[in-house]
Amino acid sequence: MQDSEATKRYFEKTAVSFDSLYKEEDRLWYYVNRVFRRALYERVHLTVNEMEGLHDFSVLDVGCGSGRNSVIFVRAGARQVVGIDFAESMVGLAKQYSSANGVASQCEFVLGDALIYPFQRKFDIVVALGVFDYVGEPAALLRRMAELASHKVIAGFPAYTPIRGTQRKVRYWMKGCPLYFQSPKQLRALCCEAGLDEYHLVPCGGAGNLLVAKVDGCRSTGR
Repeated sequence: MQDSEATKRYFEKTAVSFDSLYKEEDRLWYYVNRVFRRALYERVHLTVNEMEGLHDFSVLDVGCGSGRNSVIFVRAGARQVVGIDFAESMVGLAKQYSSANGVASQCEFVLGDALIYPFQRKFDIVVALGVFDYVGEPAALLRRMAELASHKVIAGFPAYTPIRGTQRKVRYWMKGCPLYFQSPKQLRALCCEAGLDEYHLVPCGGAGNLLVAKVDGCRSTGR
């Protein structure tokens, strides 16, 4: 709980600067990020690939941030995307961004914690990108995502590397925000703990691994 409060404070303070990393309006900065943060864009591309072949589907975007991925999911064919984030400033940016891109009617953004928010429905796909980096107890969130999904769970997990991983961890620690990494072995154990049986891991270069789990006809057992 203490870690989540620290993360919430961090993103409340840095929402605008964090969002600016992905702004397409500044073409030079956008292309710089496309080169040096290439793996993050690739992770989104791989996520969209997992939506191919689906029609009239819904998405829950956990930790939606400023809504940029939510808009991408609508453009990929989602009928409706519900984004949830515990940082109020992020939710505000997400509403503005979806409206500016003409998809506000297909997007809904709510302020809250996905672990306890009282959703009244399930979603075809439940996604969490750039979220588990900041979750100290990931099994509970992954299990909750499986409970809310009727077709797939897609989640990104950063992998530790001696140089880049250490630098990133220290950088965030200095800002008061904890950071976590998961190896493929840890992810397999995590899936078992969350009750996910049918899954695969997709390497995303510097962004770690993308976990794609099917939940058709099954629900988390918590084992």
